[in-house]
Amino acid sequence: MRRAGGAAGIDGQTLAQFGERLDDNLLQLLNELKTKQYRALPVKRVEIPKADGGVRLLGIPSVRDRVVQQAVNELLTPIFEEQFHPSSFGYRPNRSCHDAISKATMFIRRYGLKHVVDMDLSKCFDRLDHELIIQQVKKRVTDSSVLELIRQFLQSGVMIDGKLASTI
Repeated sequence: MRRAGGAAGIDGQTLAQFGERLDDNLLQLLNELKTKQYRALPVKRVEIPKADGGVRLLGIPSVRDRVVQQAVNELLTPIFEEQFHPSSFGYRPNRSCHDAISKATMFIRRYGLKHVVDMDLSKCFDRLDHELIIQQVKKRVTDSSVLELIRQFLQSGVMIDGKLASTI
C-alpha cells in the first residue's frame, strides 16, 4: 500500500490518516468482517498519462478496502501460486520486470530467437468475466465469507466524475 503512495479512495482517507488511528480502524474492520457488515466501496477512477500520449485508467480503492484486499491476497496466494506458469511474472510475489527480462534474454540466447513481444492487453482487467473468476476460485476455496469478499471487490463499482458506474 505504501508503494501506491497511500492515495485516498472515494472516502478521501489517505494511508497516513488511516494510520493515525490504526488500532481503532483495524478493530472496526475486524468487527465488520466478523459480523458480515463489511461492504467494499466503489473505487476512485484516476487517469495516469502514458508515454504514447494516451492515459491508463486506474481504480484506487479506499485504504480500508486495500487492507482487506491484502489480507485476502495473503490468504489466496499460497493456494493459487503453484498453478501459475513459471514464465508468468505479472502480479506475482518475488517476481519483477527484471526477472521477466532475464527470462526473455535466456530464451533469446538458448533458442536463437530474434524478437521479443511486449504486450499490453487493452483494458484486460476491465473485461474479465466476474462469474468465471468466482467459479474458478470456488474450485479451490470453499469459505463463503472469502468468496463474498472477492465478489464485493469485483462488483463494487467505480466512481467517475462523481457518478457510480458498474464494473461489468
